[in-house]
This record gives sequence, C-alpha cells and structure tokens, in this order.
Amino acid sequence: MQKVLIFAAGAAAGFVLGTRSGRQTYEKMRHQSLELWHNPTVQEKVSEATETVKDKAPQVQHKVGELAKKATHRGTDTSATSAPTNGVSLEEAAGRTPTPPATVTSPTDGKHAQGPN
Repeated sequence: MQKVLIFAAGAAAGFVLGTRSGRQTYEKMRHQSLELWHNPTVQEKVSEATETVKDKAPQVQHKVGELAKKATHRGTDTSATSAPTNGVSLEEAAGRTPTPPATVTSPTDGKHAQGPN
C-alpha cells in the first residue's frame, strides 16, 4: 500500500511540474496557499499557538529532564534486554561460559595458531 501511495505522489508531482496545465494547477495551489497563510484569522491562530508553546516550554523542559533522569537510573538494570557493557561478551552476559577460540593447524609447519576471534 505504501508503494502505491509513493507512486501516486510521484505521478502527481510529475504531472504538476511537467505539463503546462500542471504548472497552472501548481501556480493556482501556490496562490491559494499563500492567501490562506496571510489570512488574518490564520495568523491569529499561529500567534496563539506560538504563545502557548512559549508558555508551556519550561514545564515540558522540566518534565523531560525528570524522565531523562529516571531513564538514566534504569540504565543500571541487568536484564537480558539490555546490551552488555564494560567488555562483557554476550555469552557472559547470558550466564554461559564463553567458548575458547578454535585453533588452526598450518599445513606447512604443523604448529598451532590462534583462529579468528
């Protein structure tokens, strides 16, 4: 469904930008959108929204700060969903003993060498 919508949007954009009648449609939509934006009622609502955001910003900042502190304190949780830290392997974090790396015998000298980690 998403691919169909993307295709339709691309086709519409191609029509609007690629044809003379499409260009006229684009100019008409642009003109209407500018008229709407400069409408005094719309600008009044924009100003009200801006003031509301300015008034509420300190409260939101405080709340986000509290939530960030809580999330930081929860970061010490050692549940299986958290990623291992401080160089602990996944096996060690899961409570299993890590398996040692495999050794590889060189066909030329018969000595053992460490395999890839």
